[in-house]
Amino acid sequence: MKLPKIINAGVYRHAQKARQIVEHPWIALSLRGQIRRIEYDPAGRLLENFDVERESFVPYLSVCVPGFVLDFEYGKDRENYVIILDWDGLRYDCGHAEFLLNYDGVELKIPGNIALAPPEAAFLRRRFEEIMELYNSAIPGNQLAAEIMTHELFLRFLRKPVEERDDAVELFRKRLDNDEHYEKSILRHCRELGENRDLLRQRFAERYKMTPREYRIRKRLVRILYLFTYSDLSLKEIADDVGMKNVTHLNALIRKHYGKTPRQLCLEYRSAR
Repeated sequence: MKLPKIINAGVYRHAQKARQIVEHPWIALSLRGQIRRIEYDPAGRLLENFDVERESFVPYLSVCVPGFVLDFEYGKDRENYVIILDWDGLRYDCGHAEFLLNYDGVELKIPGNIALAPPEAAFLRRRFEEIMELYNSAIPGNQLAAEIMTHELFLRFLRKPVEERDDAVELFRKRLDNDEHYEKSILRHCRELGENRDLLRQRFAERYKMTPREYRIRKRLVRILYLFTYSDLSLKEIADDVGMKNVTHLNALIRKHYGKTPRQLCLEYRSAR
């Protein structure tokens, strides 16, 4: 996932009433002054219809991508920060009406906006101000720092909603994590949870954009590379640790994903210490 390239970073403080077609991705912090906001996605679907006469304004962090249409109005007390990006790491899926953040070929669903409590809003104001100052200095090192900090802002969008933390899918994922030596099959985990394997697999894939099997492979590879680097275990001991029948199976997995033998990769990582 490459860093988002900043085109511009600034803050709007003037009253304005306008209609806008979004041309570039952005991440924004809206703190005050919003009177009205009507938002349509690229398919023409109404996503938001805020009017301060109907409901109280709450500060929020948001993202947007090209093709969105915004009708908005701000008063004289306006304060909203916008970082405009040249970046393909964020897109909107009109079919499912969801924003997707691309990481290593996996597209992660994120919310379009997040309501902020006052302490978090104050913290993010300082963060946006720092990004603005660094980027607008025109010093390459400072601009790189600004882009790294902008990238970090997306961490906030990856936090799980509270309602997802203890449901069957999350409990299933935690069971897979705790089964460090792969002693149980996916089917057995599902049965012990009292859940239908196919249904749980479908819900898991919808949430994490990968199947439980793919998730276990990724976890296994992370564990193997950790043991290559930070332990003195033999290849046989590593294969045993990650629940593989023998070194031949370990060899096949490593060759498939890294194009090297376990021994080559082990020597490469251990030589880096």
